[in-house]
Amino acid sequence: MSDQRFIGSLTGLRFVAAATVAVGHGAPSLGQGRPAELIAQVSSIGMTMFFVLSGFVLWLNYAGRFHAEPVAGAIREFAIARFARLYPMYAVLVAAIVTYLMLARGLSAPSLGFILTMTQAWFPVQNGTMLVAVVPPLQHLWSISVELFFYLLFPFVCFLLAGVVRLSTMIWLAAANILAFALTIAAFFTYGDAVLRTLVPSLQHNGMQWLTYYAPYLHVAQFLAGCFAAMIYQNRVRTDPAPTERRCVTVLFWLSLGGLACAPALLFMQPHLPDRSFAIELSVRLIEITAFSIVFVATSRYGHARWLSSRAIIIGGECSYSIYLLHPFLIRLAMIGKPDQPGVLELAFRLGLFVAITTAVAWITYMVVEAPSRAWIRRALGTRAPREVIQAKAS
Repeated sequence: MSDQRFIGSLTGLRFVAAATVAVGHGAPSLGQGRPAELIAQVSSIGMTMFFVLSGFVLWLNYAGRFHAEPVAGAIREFAIARFARLYPMYAVLVAAIVTYLMLARGLSAPSLGFILTMTQAWFPVQNGTMLVAVVPPLQHLWSISVELFFYLLFPFVCFLLAGVVRLSTMIWLAAANILAFALTIAAFFTYGDAVLRTLVPSLQHNGMQWLTYYAPYLHVAQFLAGCFAAMIYQNRVRTDPAPTERRCVTVLFWLSLGGLACAPALLFMQPHLPDRSFAIELSVRLIEITAFSIVFVATSRYGHARWLSSRAIIIGGECSYSIYLLHPFLIRLAMIGKPDQPGVLELAFRLGLFVAITTAVAWITYMVVEAPSRAWIRRALGTRAPREVIQAKAS
């Protein structure tokens, strides 16, 4: 890729995604009642943001290499870079938690092989329990397993889309991906339960939850949406946007933010509207995948939300991976005050404190574990740093 400009907003968006997930997961523990239940819904929005952003960033950083360099070399560099990015901090966390469970509680980790190979989300069940939940403190690592699935899929995506150069084709492919996503959701929710009962009868209670949320297969469309958004960005990046184009993007940007703001409210109402449950599910998922595609192009190409490139947000984005990995274990540190049902202001304070504490701890682990191990692995295996376009630098 010839465009080597830094897109600081993408690093900032990583922090927003991590903080959103942390806030959503922390709300039920730091408060009770309807405000906490409503805030808890944003974690689902944050996860979709991660998956779409993953496709966007991977395409910008690696698609050009797969198109221009020998296949074996491009795959080798991609594999080393992704391993160095994900595995060291992941392995440290898994080792620490499993050791604690075995020594302090006398518990075993029968799914440890799946967890260590990051494949726990790919398969539904072990001994009658949903595989991602066999070790409850590590259940949130399901999304890292989904990311690994994306990494294995990505080279094939690059080769299939190598000949796509026209903007109109990119837009049609992005629209077709969203339509296929909607049809897949309908198929999963219509036939998924019956298929799982036939193929995996031991998974009695959480089969649909695994199929429609934890498994990587439905999330592939979200990852592809990020790839298509990056292709559109690359197509437009060398041209100066006309005033009409800029106005249209601005309108779409604010409509997308409005839709994303409404999504948690819709999920909050979903249990109370059983007759409309599927319609709400489908609407929210389509809002997420469409809105994030638009937001990522608007922030990186058209300069919206420049605050995402500020130094403080960039720092949060750099340690966003550690924020995600560590946040479930730091929630109790934000239990300021005695009431189990804090008011809205105290709940907001607790959540803000929780994000601040988690970010501070994550920055330490980033400096001590993530960054050094990543650099060592790259040097040891003789590969160049992959981040020629996306790099940590504040605007």
